[in-house]
Amino acid sequence: MNKIQFIKFWSVAVGAMDAVTGLLLIFLPSLVLGMLGIERPSADALVFLSWMGVFICGVGLSYGLALGGRARGETVWIFTALIRAMVAVFLIVRITEGALAPAWAIVGISDACVAVVQIAILRAGWWKGVDQ
Repeated sequence: MNKIQFIKFWSVAVGAMDAVTGLLLIFLPSLVLGMLGIERPSADALVFLSWMGVFICGVGLSYGLALGGRARGETVWIFTALIRAMVAVFLIVRITEGALAPAWAIVGISDACVAVVQIAILRAGWWKGVDQ
């Protein structure tokens, strides 16, 4: 797999992961929490978790724009890396404070890893080979 194939694969795979996760949070938030080993919160809290699902699904779908050429791809990757880094920091702080269960760390770790990969690829200039 060459660099261009990898960034296209990454965009589809990571975008699909977020889009599906977002949809599951919208429609089946208790299922997602159960898969993470997190206790089900109150009904009021589940509504906000579903609302977060809309945002997560939107972030995932934005990766589709990355398939539209270099300018779009770099923009989407910069934006999503920023969002992921912010989520990772937020979760680290909230878990450390005891406001969130340690099980949320898997979300922060995965977001941090995706952000690091995207930033590294952006800095390495892999997108320069993608047609406008």
